[in-house]
Amino acid sequence: MNSERYKLGWQKLAQIDGEQGEKVIQAMENIAPDFARLLIEFPFGDIYSREALDLKSREIATIAALAAMGNAAPQLRVHIHGALNVGCSPQEVIEVMMQMAVYAGFPAALNGLFAVQDVLQERGLSPDSAPLPSKQSLSTLAGGYFATAELEITDASRIEETKAALKQLCEQTRTEPGCRLFELHENPDEPTQLLLWECFATEVDFHKHHAMDYTKAYLEQGLTQVKHLYHSDLVR
Repeated sequence: MNSERYKLGWQKLAQIDGEQGEKVIQAMENIAPDFARLLIEFPFGDIYSREALDLKSREIATIAALAAMGNAAPQLRVHIHGALNVGCSPQEVIEVMMQMAVYAGFPAALNGLFAVQDVLQERGLSPDSAPLPSKQSLSTLAGGYFATAELEITDASRIEETKAALKQLCEQTRTEPGCRLFELHENPDEPTQLLLWECFATEVDFHKHHAMDYTKAYLEQGLTQVKHLYHSDLVR
């Protein structure tokens, strides 16, 4: 589980599919842990990490293939999330599904469009929403120290106060010399669940951020707790 392929694959999985992909791996680990390892090492550690195509191009190809197959609806929804995570706009994903009517038939295109509709509703997006700048930039970062923090708001009566404090922390952190990315994402279906995407030039910069007075002041409030933290060097 500690091979370089596995580490690189896990980092790519977090970059592309985030929580959706991690749920798939966790579910598979209960049935076939060796297969879960292979899912991380081969598709994400070997293929997705190749340099000839960027992640956005790879996800467009993936959702087109899954839609054309017509029998992979769960995987299609996961990778629609992934396409949005790495810079596709909802309209671009919709266009991919419409293209499938020409080469895979109208049933495949319709099913693909319904899958897009489900994902957009889950994320609270409209077909005209712009790409998320933070997720888009993840696919173009040249390197750095990358972290994904799954946060839980500790007091449901202080949700808005907590989000306001976190957004202020984001604004302060983005001014740090070593900060390349620091973005908060909310889950419309679970108001107490948050996702923080971070990328710093080096691991040293990552730790410097946590030593900042404003970071320590936020942590001392106890507004959130870390449910999961994934981090690695961001390799292109």
